[in-house]
Amino acid sequence: MAFDYKIENDIAVITFDDGKVNAVGFTLIEQINNALDDAQQNAKAVVLHGGEGKFCGGFDLSVMKSGDADKQHALVQAGAELIVRLYGYPLPVIAAAEGHSIAMGAILLMASDLRIGKDADTKYGLNETAIGMVLPPFGMELAKARLANTSQTEALLFSRIFEGKEAVKAGFIDAAVAQEAVLPTAMSYAEKLKMLPRDAFATSKLKLRGDTIEKMQA
Repeated sequence: MAFDYKIENDIAVITFDDGKVNAVGFTLIEQINNALDDAQQNAKAVVLHGGEGKFCGGFDLSVMKSGDADKQHALVQAGAELIVRLYGYPLPVIAAAEGHSIAMGAILLMASDLRIGKDADTKYGLNETAIGMVLPPFGMELAKARLANTSQTEALLFSRIFEGKEAVKAGFIDAAVAQEAVLPTAMSYAEKLKMLPRDAFATSKLKLRGDTIEKMQA
């Protein structure tokens, strides 16, 4: 896993790029949490970037298909805790998703405050129903809070995968731009959002999202 963390002009840029689909495993979760720990002390905004042409394809299948129930549960639990942390994180979190964002990848997007995606040929969505699974409660509650009401049946029951402006309309991303503009656009928004008074932002976020966070943790 090629993982990079740096702070530029008070913006913490977290880049995770394994050269494949950026599957979420124990190591990546730990790396992101460590970066968030540092950013909370030393930055004013966070950008999550999946690297060139990628974002996240979901949980690590080597674990999820291993047959080791304890390990599977531990990974989903660790992922859930990360998502809850991101959703209530005291700094603005901007996602730069240049590529496919499926399952846990889509959940990472929904946990971010502002999501910049690609305008074409890139898939955003929750495929759990289509592969015979049920979205975990933390993901379901987050989806009900972040996705458009008119798109929830398609997204959560029919496993529809969205692209471009349709992904914006559904609520998986907030803007769809050319691939080369994804990261610069995310950074531009981060420059603006970092100026918000930190305490007011953090308190308002928890007031806005507190009920959903409680349901995600239940």
